[in-house]
Amino acid sequence: MFKLVSSIIDSVFGRKRPLDVDDEDEVVEQQKKQKLEMTHRIKVTNLPVRELPAVKKYFKKLGYNRIKKAPEWDFGFITVDSEEEAQKCLQVVNSSTFKNRQLAGEYITETVQEHRDKFMSGSRGGKKGKRNQPTVDDKDDTRTPAEKLADQVTPLWREPYDVQLVKKNRNGTKQLMNLKRKIQGLKDVRDESQRAWAFEKGSLPCEVLDPIPSPEINGYRTKCEFTIGKNLDGEPTVGFLLGLYRDGITSVLEPSECLNVSDTAKHIARVFGDYVRKSDLPVYDRVEKTGCWRTLMTKTQSTGDVLILVQLRAADLTPERLEQEKKDLIHFWTQESGINVTTLIFQVWDGNSNGITDKAPMETLTGDGYIYENVLGCRFRLSASAFFQVNTPAAELLYAKCAEWCSIDANKKTTLLDLCCGTGTIGITMARSVDRVVGIEMVPEAIVDAKANAKLNNIENVTYYANKVEDKIDVVTGEKNEEVIAVLDPPRNGVHASVIRAVRDAEHIDRVVYISCDAKQALDNFVTLCRPQSNRFRGMPFKPTRAISVDLFPHTDHCELMIEFVRQKPNQES
Repeated sequence: MFKLVSSIIDSVFGRKRPLDVDDEDEVVEQQKKQKLEMTHRIKVTNLPVRELPAVKKYFKKLGYNRIKKAPEWDFGFITVDSEEEAQKCLQVVNSSTFKNRQLAGEYITETVQEHRDKFMSGSRGGKKGKRNQPTVDDKDDTRTPAEKLADQVTPLWREPYDVQLVKKNRNGTKQLMNLKRKIQGLKDVRDESQRAWAFEKGSLPCEVLDPIPSPEINGYRTKCEFTIGKNLDGEPTVGFLLGLYRDGITSVLEPSECLNVSDTAKHIARVFGDYVRKSDLPVYDRVEKTGCWRTLMTKTQSTGDVLILVQLRAADLTPERLEQEKKDLIHFWTQESGINVTTLIFQVWDGNSNGITDKAPMETLTGDGYIYENVLGCRFRLSASAFFQVNTPAAELLYAKCAEWCSIDANKKTTLLDLCCGTGTIGITMARSVDRVVGIEMVPEAIVDAKANAKLNNIENVTYYANKVEDKIDVVTGEKNEEVIAVLDPPRNGVHASVIRAVRDAEHIDRVVYISCDAKQALDNFVTLCRPQSNRFRGMPFKPTRAISVDLFPHTDHCELMIEFVRQKPNQES
């Protein structure tokens, strides 16, 4: 029966013809030929990260269309058909300059099968990249560990500083254009005159001034948070992760070649690395959640003051061993380290999250827990947890420009609303020019510092509130004076929408100076401030009048964008 059914199936559907010997030999030869066929590629180095369209356009003009480059790479690949073409391409690349960068080429050849196997293993077993972005094979990545760390911590380090400034200014301008487009795209607008400024001819919605560069390009960071882990050789090390932990990277490299880290902080990391290597306590393992040494934070101010915070996991330690370690740390930092430590702080943290945390108490082991910094002739006390700008010379330029824009009228009684005031830097530096300063900050320790700083500088016309700004709306809306100016210097993601609505509802606030460290995330705040009136947004809207980028973070993508918003008057058309 089975043979009958089989014969019927074969007669209806046809039997697949078996390969004869000659056919098999032909297929085998084709497979061998394919495996032996070579690919010819030129690896081009010293390219700018991102800028993929410009790179492709450049090489297409040179006659090369097969170009491979991921946005985050500072290198790329040109594929050609033969060794002869590859040698010519190599000569072209080595004699080419792209955006003031001397390019360098390397001839790479491998079989088609090797290339395919490498790609497949990278795409299947390697780290998942963003959509449509090729993975980087370790064989193709010729960067040294120090270069990998630099790309992680200071991604613009290969760019000349003037080029960095152009990019940062362009990013700020992009967000101003996004604000303009979002205002243009609003629906159901009652009064078109309130957004007429967004439809004015010209690409920019307001005047954009030349960016202010950082006075110091290298070693400017006054605060660093170092991971305590193991380097590529498995040795205990104090430094930075070589990549993102969420991508599975746990290796730590010393910060000795990091451009933005101060020499003092590098020295602290190095000597504490020696201490940890000699310790009988293991470093913390982020994967297994075991071990002891976790984090080292440094604050190294221009005054010479040094704050050091050591974080330890103590779940496996007896109380006696923990107390002994505190004594050992005190002895090391005061007697052996060679560092003049102003105050030493200790934190025990057994939780899973990494980094210094506000979920665990801090214990002062030496000093009084504070250090000091000078800004624009004022002296500021800083605690371990309070926010303070990490680039003091550039911060002085930022605050000076902010004071200039506030343009306090000496003939008027003026109130300055210092929203998200931190340790009080902006309000205190401007306090002698105004009648009254009101500061609001959600971090209680920062407000303690702000009050101490006001007293330290003999400033008496200030009032501080330790609250979220949105929880002190009555203070914002209730403040009355001849002139009221609001300065907003919020966290990276901006402030709650209710804060912006409160500013709009406070009719006596005619100007807002908004300092943003991430204009893309703060864009919703800008839109809320400028959108025409509605049932939800009752106060008259503001419009941007001028903007400027101030660089506090050379060699990184970050930059402060300061925007002045002026309230529109009723029936004002632009």
